[in-house]
Amino acid sequence: MFLEIMTATLIAANVQPGNYHPVKYEPAQVEFKVEKTLPEKTSVSNLQVNNLQVNNYTDKYRLPDKNKTKYKNYDEVIADYTDKVLFAIREVKRRYNQEGQFLKWITLPEAQLAIGQDGKSHLDAVYEQASELISRKDKEERPLVVLGIGGSKHTAEFLLNMTGLKHDRNIYFYSDIDPVSYDNFLKSTGYQLQDLNFLVVSKSGTTFETKDAFLRFENALVNYYKQTGLSEDAAIKKAQSHFAICTDSKATEKNLRGIIGAKNGQDNNYIKELYIHDDVGGRFSMFDDASLFVLAYAGVSKDKTKRILEAAKKATVANLSEDIKNNHGAKGAIFYGFSSAEKFFMKQQQYFGRIFEGAGENWAKQLYQESMKEIEFSVGKAPDSMHYATEAHFTTWNREKYCTIMTLMNPSISENYKRYVSSIENTYADMTPVKTEILEVEDDAIKPEAIGEYIQSKHFETVYSFIVKGLMWASANDISNRPVLDALIQPAVEIYKNDFKPGSPYALNPGK
Repeated sequence: MFLEIMTATLIAANVQPGNYHPVKYEPAQVEFKVEKTLPEKTSVSNLQVNNLQVNNYTDKYRLPDKNKTKYKNYDEVIADYTDKVLFAIREVKRRYNQEGQFLKWITLPEAQLAIGQDGKSHLDAVYEQASELISRKDKEERPLVVLGIGGSKHTAEFLLNMTGLKHDRNIYFYSDIDPVSYDNFLKSTGYQLQDLNFLVVSKSGTTFETKDAFLRFENALVNYYKQTGLSEDAAIKKAQSHFAICTDSKATEKNLRGIIGAKNGQDNNYIKELYIHDDVGGRFSMFDDASLFVLAYAGVSKDKTKRILEAAKKATVANLSEDIKNNHGAKGAIFYGFSSAEKFFMKQQQYFGRIFEGAGENWAKQLYQESMKEIEFSVGKAPDSMHYATEAHFTTWNREKYCTIMTLMNPSISENYKRYVSSIENTYADMTPVKTEILEVEDDAIKPEAIGEYIQSKHFETVYSFIVKGLMWASANDISNRPVLDALIQPAVEIYKNDFKPGSPYALNPGK
């Protein structure tokens, strides 16, 4: 057991046991007594990383220049919040190797790189399947259309963007449900339907938006091939050859895996040996099969993808370390807790650069809001967002409500870029806490090592932040006794989905 004995006492008003999601809260005084510390050495499964130094993603923190808090500098903040974030680290370490905790994203980079008995890694298998789908062409190479929504879309799209905005093959993402968007999407690609390939991403295969798109495109392909003179069976098999499917590895009577089977070349023409790993939530799935398949199909070299995963492995060890000053996730959680306690309730995430646009904004919003259960969070791609958001942010009565996270490419890439982001940082820091995240660049893209370190660190930061938040108005025992950490599940999402199920007055017919 990583967590031996930990006790906490809570002084807070109106806290209902087992319910720690108030809309607003006043920070409680939480006092810890740690009776047995953890061993210094941190291991992740069989992961061995000798050098824990993380250099390609760096962060720095500033208190408001007009500081109205009790702290003189950020080191004092870290010292004051160390007990809380240590509890968060230990709680995650206690849980992550247990089934059903939705923490398997912690060891996912390691699992993708592990060499099996056949001398190949799972990453090798993913690249082989991408090569197989690429080879299925009539005349020229087909672009890939990714059919997914939420974490099944934003993760792959953001990962692809960070590796560069120009690739060997075009990748498109589709998640609409109306016929106008369907028609306009096909027109926007510049390709005929039969000249496209598809990746379907859905754990159950029953998510309406994804199932609707899957059936819509597949049925259209079947009709096309029938019109060319193929029989019904031949047309179906030809249409299936356009699809790779990434879904739950466990087949049931109701899910997509049970329908399509597990092995390529059996029963149908789908490529279907891609899996959404167990206990990996969609917003934490940046390094799962679907995203890696997209990189492979786009033409990102396997070597570059390995560099991303190796860096994520290294970041995992650093983020489980109790050396707080070298733990990005822990420091980010402290920034969140400190900002909230000082009543900087609004969180503002600014991404500086086109490489972050769209996908990065959506991923950050989903990761934060679905995990933290808060709506007081804004994301923008700068400098555009500086023009539409600044008036609201810098209006006098709002200046003391925000904390700001600035995500930058290495400022040294341009003197103007460096001066611009430094000026913005200074302007924000006049009145609000500022966290600055800096990613190294390589060949007009984010450096692979920086991608792995940044994404995995943000995963940890999110979970640690939720625990630190909980400790402000719930007991450590209450959190430890939770079957699953609330930050990792999203039961409220099912509310609207239930309205679409058979028997509901809003029941839907996917593909129609």
